[in-house]
Amino acid sequence: MRRTPRLLIAIVFLIALILGIAFTIKYAKGYRPSLKNRTLEGTGLLAANSYPKGATVFLNDRLTTATDDTLNLPPGEYLVKIAKDGYIPWEKTLKLESELVTQTNARLFPSVPNLKPLTFSGVTNPLPSPDGEKIVFSVNDATTDTKNGLYVLDLLDRPFSLNSDPRQISRTSAKYDLAKAQLVWSPDSGQILASLNQGETNEINLLLSPLNFTDIADFKDVTARLPVIFKEWQDIQAKKFHEQLKPLPEPMQLIATASAQMVAFSPDEKKMLYVATASAQLAENLIPPLPATSTQKESRQLQPNNYYIYDLEEDKNFFIAPFNQDAPIIWYPDSNHVIMVDGKKIIIAEYDATNRHTVYAGPFAQNFIFPWPNGSRLIILASLNGGSARAPNLYSINLK
Repeated sequence: MRRTPRLLIAIVFLIALILGIAFTIKYAKGYRPSLKNRTLEGTGLLAANSYPKGATVFLNDRLTTATDDTLNLPPGEYLVKIAKDGYIPWEKTLKLESELVTQTNARLFPSVPNLKPLTFSGVTNPLPSPDGEKIVFSVNDATTDTKNGLYVLDLLDRPFSLNSDPRQISRTSAKYDLAKAQLVWSPDSGQILASLNQGETNEINLLLSPLNFTDIADFKDVTARLPVIFKEWQDIQAKKFHEQLKPLPEPMQLIATASAQMVAFSPDEKKMLYVATASAQLAENLIPPLPATSTQKESRQLQPNNYYIYDLEEDKNFFIAPFNQDAPIIWYPDSNHVIMVDGKKIIIAEYDATNRHTVYAGPFAQNFIFPWPNGSRLIILASLNGGSARAPNLYSINLK
């Protein structure tokens, strides 16, 4: 009889422990006590994060918290706005579901552009490398003839802001007018093909290194080997494209190869930007659905001559913009944004076509835009000296 109280206490303790563990698990999943209904009700988790940090979060136009914070909210739709002084506000309607985490991942861009010149002697025919780390261009108006030729600008950040100046890799001469050369990068960004007098009897093709200076005396004409070189490069590109297509569901592989052009995978290869060339209807659930996927409006009915982005992980397809051959759309390095041109405006938008922000409105030439590899800057080609006849220069626009 004396053991009964001890046994009862042990049973009560065990029950309390089990209930405590169950409550802790439910609480971690977002359940909160409801005094009104006298029960635990599921909530959605909103991870309000931003770059840069320290922004203000508004829910349905009400000041709520600051990034980075996680909020437990009743399931439903919320207008989420994230703002910070000096930056363009981020805004999106998000649908929260019970027990699931929805992240904002808000990338804030400066509201006032800050331009910095990267070249000073005029730039002709700038061409970014496939790896996104270099730009080759020609200079034809330097102070001395020996400084005219081809240059490479390295797009790599170095400590203490000691970024290198453009590096000359070849020199122009009467025979080799490199300002008129057609430039092509090798797929691995390890070589540059400079072609002069294409299609003529005196055609010249020079294969140059982007890392070292090649003197005129060391130029080697590779015109006789050009078919072999192009075949090797095409094989490399075809192999890479084949590997990128593998993760796609079969219907999207068919569209990418037969009903699309301008196909470009994001840097992380998890999204595909393309221009539809024929009408098509994408079936639902091409891949098993994932929890907490995007709830933004999709476009699964494809129309020709439109840009779309397909998300390989979430099986979502978004309409981006009508196709314009004079204003191609390119990926921003974070794989969540694209860069586009609208007249004299440079716009960065999220891959689901939301938060279309003008980050620069002003003069720039040839619709040349290219992002710094880490996304900290945009590079444009512009002439800002009041209509001078001199060639434009490369400028960077700060995005930090």
